[in-house]
Amino acid sequence: MDRNELITIGVIVAPHGVRGDLRIMPQTDFPDRFLTMDACYIDGKEYHITSARYHKQFILATFKEVPDRNAAELMARKEIQVPRDELVELPEGRYYIFDIIGLTVEDTKGNVLGTVSDVLQPGANDVYVVKQEGQPDLLLPVLEHVILDIDIEGGKIIADPPEWI
Repeated sequence: MDRNELITIGVIVAPHGVRGDLRIMPQTDFPDRFLTMDACYIDGKEYHITSARYHKQFILATFKEVPDRNAAELMARKEIQVPRDELVELPEGRYYIFDIIGLTVEDTKGNVLGTVSDVLQPGANDVYVVKQEGQPDLLLPVLEHVILDIDIEGGKIIADPPEWI
């Protein structure tokens, strides 16, 4: 993955009010970042945030480049993105889902089990969906005794699947 690529952290839902505010649905575990951000990218163009605040489950933001409601209406359904190097630093052992998807999964003997195609978040722990050629998807719970090592740079995960899988 390119270190300079843009990562989506929110989607503009609709304009809000008559002054050009935008209602944003955060797509990040760190929505507070909108309150302190100076700039972001929309359709690859840099936009500058002049103010932001919470409103129910949304963020209401005002952008320097969006002066009124007419301009705001053109922004609906657009993604708000930031460069990868501006992402919130995660603690050791935590990873962004988009970094996990696409990794090759191997068992402890080096056998390739497939590629992570999705990450489910049902509650207690995440579950990696591993696509296998000509086989049903393999569901691996993200537990210390199942997922032994994650090597983002090397592009692989070492897993010890439970016996019943």
